Amino acid sequence: MQLLIMYSLALVKHQMNTLLKLATTYKGWALASLCSFVTFFATERYAFRVVIAAILIDAVFGTIVSIMNGRFVLSKLMRVTLFKFASYMAALVMVFMVEKLAHDNGFFGVKVVAGWAVACEFWSMSASILIIWPDAAFFKIMRRHLKGEMAAKLGTDIEDILPEKKP
Repeated sequence: MQLLIMYSLALVKHQMNTLLKLATTYKGWALASLCSFVTFFATERYAFRVVIAAILIDAVFGTIVSIMNGRFVLSKLMRVTLFKFASYMAALVMVFMVEKLAHDNGFFGVKVVAGWAVACEFWSMSASILIIWPDAAFFKIMRRHLKGEMAAKLGTDIEDILPEKKP
């Protein structure tokens, strides 16, 4: 029994020394940060995987269409795919954090104000995404409502922002 306790303590001591060595390097801090980030979102990993899979499937079919049409658009496809990934993940992260906040214990008023603040930032982020990428399908749905925000960000007249096509 004493031998088991002695080996257990030696193992714990070795693990603590290894953790301390990791904490003294940039790579160790980066790894710890990455693990913390992944652990925070682990409860909804399936939702994130579904969105990533949808983006990749769209990229595959976009590549097939480009090949069938004899065009080389892999560079553009990569840019669009990376921007889709970034914008969709940002939206998911914002909603995830509000959901996590809603199911947390604490003061209701603080949660409402925090949720409202995130909604305002989501609105602002959506306008920025439409300025950068006007054809972003997910955010294009709100385009008419975001014109004022986009005009304020660009410093132009509201009528110059994304002119509507007349039939």
